Order: sequence, then structure tokens, then C-alpha cells
Amino acid sequence: MIEDWTMQELAGRVAAITGAASGLGEGIARACQQAGMRLVLGDIDGERLEHVASALRAAGAEVVAAPTDVSDAASFEELAARAYEAFGEVNVLFNNAGVMRVGTIEESTDSDWRWLLDVNLLGPVHGIQAFLPRMREQEGDAHIVNTASMAGVVALPTSPSNVSYCASKFAVVGLSEVLREEVAPHGIGVSVICPGPVQTRIFQSERNRPERYGGPEQSGVAALHDDERMDPRECGQRILRGLQSGHFYIFTHQQRHRERIEQRSREMLADFEGLG
Repeated sequence: MIEDWTMQELAGRVAAITGAASGLGEGIARACQQAGMRLVLGDIDGERLEHVASALRAAGAEVVAAPTDVSDAASFEELAARAYEAFGEVNVLFNNAGVMRVGTIEESTDSDWRWLLDVNLLGPVHGIQAFLPRMREQEGDAHIVNTASMAGVVALPTSPSNVSYCASKFAVVGLSEVLREEVAPHGIGVSVICPGPVQTRIFQSERNRPERYGGPEQSGVAALHDDERMDPRECGQRILRGLQSGHFYIFTHQQRHRERIEQRSREMLADFEGLG
């Protein structure tokens, strides 16, 4: 199982990564390339995806890249088919693609919620449905990694509100916890990434919003200052280290919001005992 891997043993293994055309997904892809892994890359932005794939090929990686809309189960199935046609196995699936839309619950429309949940929650579900049956049949090791957020373990105060994003990432953590129990008898591992701020374009996610959800929009939301956010390549390296160390929860920003997580845990335990 993946908990026994070393960095040297990653060489030649296959990683499939969604949201790979920029941000954290690109950072994970570059970390995997440096570890000598073969790569399967998916992203809704096909032009940017090919740019990243070409750079990784130039660095010596074997790369399969395909435009992928993770909110569409058929699109994810096509990515899985291409991966197994090219390499015959996928050892690590990174369900990483994600979007953000800011706004209070009163301001958010049904289309807003459906778009965000279809990408952030059903995206990983579609990935699991497409890859898991194949992983169970392959001879090589297999591990599924879902990208959540620190906003998936503690409600973070933000202005403006990101209520839908927070709700979706809490759901990804729950999905991952249950999935770990379901696939453990098959020798398949699971991890969930809970990063803090990373230098990505997630605050401009609506540039790629499909027409069926209302089409692209200009959010006009400013991201955090660059000095407050981690470089995605560094974050990708931390994720691989967490993966190889056998962590289920992979916290890339270990000290950020630690007190809030501890406070939430204390409050839950106190209320758990409160009505006894």
C-alpha cells in the first residue's frame, strides 16, 4: 500500500490529476514529475492544460492530457479510459479540481450552488466512480486523494462570505472519511488534502463557469496578498510528503487556524457530554 512507498519508489508510478492546468493542480503535477512519475492531466481549460503538459514533457515526463469537465461524469470516464489505455494503471488519483463562488446564502442562486457542488463535491464522486473499478482490477498499488480545504474542517470567517465553498469542502472531508473505510478491504488508500491559502486563481473561478450554470462571470473579488499564500509548487511537495508518510489528513499549513480547529473540537466534545 502507498504508506510503504518512498520517493524513489514513486518513479515510474502513474498519477492522475484534475485541475492540473494551474494553481495547486499544476503544483502537484510538477511535484509528481520531479518524483519521476508518469502523468495523466485533466482540466476544463484545454489551452492552458496543453501548455502545462508541454512544459512537463520538456522536463522529461510522460504525459497524457485531456480537457476534462469534472462536473460531467462522462467527461471523467473519458479521462479514466485514456489513462488506462496509455499506462494500464493509475496509482494515485488526485481529485483536485475545485471552484469558489463568494456570496452569502441569501445572495446565492440555485445555479450558483449547483455549479459549485457539481465541481467541488460531485467532481470527486465522478472521479471515484470512473477510476475505482479500474483500480480494484489493476495489480499496482492504488490511492485516492481528494482536495478539501482548511475550510472543510473549520468554518473560516471571511468577507465576503464563502458559505457554499465551505459547505462543499466539509462534504469532501466526510466523503473521504467514509471512502477510506469502504476501500480499505481492497488495499486501496485514501487521503484528503486540507490546505490553507495557496497562490491560485480560485477567486476567479467563474471565468470557466459553463453555460449550463449561467456562463462565465467576472467575480471582481480580490484574492489574498501573495505574501499570505503558499507557492503551489511548495504545496505540491508537501502533499507528496504527507502522502508518502501515510497521512490521511494532509495539512499543508500546519499552524494556520490550529487554534480554531482545537476550539471547534473542544466545543464539540463539551456539547457531546452536555446533555448526558
